[in-house]
Amino acid sequence: MRRVLLTYVVLCGLPAGAAAADATVAGDPAALAGAASPVFSFEGGLRYWYSSGEASKDLYGTGGTVMVSRLTYNDLDARSGEFFFNATHNPTGIFIKGFIGAGGIAQGSLTDEDFLPYSNTLSDQHGGRITYFTADLGYNFWNTPRYRIGAFVGYNFWNESYHAFDCAQQAANPEICVPAITTNMGIISQDNDWHSLRLGLAGQTQITERLSLSGDVAVLFTRLDGEDQHHLRPDINPLPEDGNGHGIQLEAMLNYKVTDLFNIGIGGRYWRAGSTGAAHFEETPSGGRAQVLHWEAERYGVFVQASIKFN
Repeated sequence: MRRVLLTYVVLCGLPAGAAAADATVAGDPAALAGAASPVFSFEGGLRYWYSSGEASKDLYGTGGTVMVSRLTYNDLDARSGEFFFNATHNPTGIFIKGFIGAGGIAQGSLTDEDFLPYSNTLSDQHGGRITYFTADLGYNFWNTPRYRIGAFVGYNFWNESYHAFDCAQQAANPEICVPAITTNMGIISQDNDWHSLRLGLAGQTQITERLSLSGDVAVLFTRLDGEDQHHLRPDINPLPEDGNGHGIQLEAMLNYKVTDLFNIGIGGRYWRAGSTGAAHFEETPSGGRAQVLHWEAERYGVFVQASIKFN
């Protein structure tokens, strides 16, 4: 076909560049591949994530069978901002993606239950923080003009801190928070670092020329490093806590291409992690023995984003 076109150029006096363009339009595979397949694709942008969550810990005796206390943090509403990116090497299908974010946990509550004897106190939570970071490396094993699916391995760091103030007894125990403490006094602070290995799948489908749907799911293998501060009990402060466990992270996003360069999107996210380990009373000023501890944390919410994309 190219030889026929060049012959036509010679006979008709057309510029050689025009012939090359005609060859591309006519379907020259090499020319089409060079025009449609850049070596790298990159997207980067900003997100705002509004989320809520819960966290709880169950403390057992040294034998691990009798529950001593349970602390439950509820309605942990957070607002955070983040930067995200993803880059793909198109010839191989190898990609990297990630995000980093931080924000405040403006409100919430703490229910503190003790079982020997029974006590149930309620406190307000405010002044908490959330920070997080994720990085994944993966490979797109199925890649068509409309669908893309890849597997990845990555790391996630997730920190949350809570600060409980005031204290009111909800049960009949006359020894704890009676009368109620209402002077904005700090009662308990908690700081948890979740370190997780991520194994998962990521995918995208092109719904229309401008609209696409993407998401990922990751299983977590988690390590918890935490610290508890009971401000009214300096003999056990600070109390180190640790543990190992599992979790899951889910994310889905609907993306709209405003221009070839600029995109906007809306999505949802769900995180859950749990661990079983120990509260290390032997490392506190009062001494003692380590006690069995189970932690669970959950966070879910919606986000909006804007990004610049280079194909």
